[in-house]
Amino acid sequence: MQDKEESMKVNGNIDHIQAHYGIVFPQEYLDFIQLHGDASFELMQGTEVEDWEIRFHVLDDQFIANNAALVDEVNPDPRRVIPIAWSVSSGNNYLLDYRENEETPSVLVMEHELAMVREDAESEAETDEEAQQLMEENVKQLAANFRSFASLLQMRPSHI
Repeated sequence: MQDKEESMKVNGNIDHIQAHYGIVFPQEYLDFIQLHGDASFELMQGTEVEDWEIRFHVLDDQFIANNAALVDEVNPDPRRVIPIAWSVSSGNNYLLDYRENEETPSVLVMEHELAMVREDAESEAETDEEAQQLMEENVKQLAANFRSFASLLQMRPSHI
């Protein structure tokens, strides 16, 4: 009975999150985090580790509030670019970008050290368009879709 109640709560949280953002998470993403949600990963580029100790955000009742508190001020479009994971080691964020394709969002990386806060972008820019362009420089495409992103991840061994 506990498993069914827990499953209903998780699904309710997912429904609430999707409704809040007006998006539908890719099924590959939902399946992946159901299988590996509490694991840590290394982001591989060929045989080299590009980023390490990447963890996925929990799709719980704090997901929206956590994004607002931790990422929205550096996010170029907090309603259409949704943080899904971060690197404990580097502070980089990994985000689903729904702006170009709502059914198959691309995956962006936001390098923590380089990200400009919206308030700074607005004070540096002469127009709203310039401020938005500065914010867009906070992210770059990493993968065309979640499946491609997942193929770059290698599970880190448990350190017990």
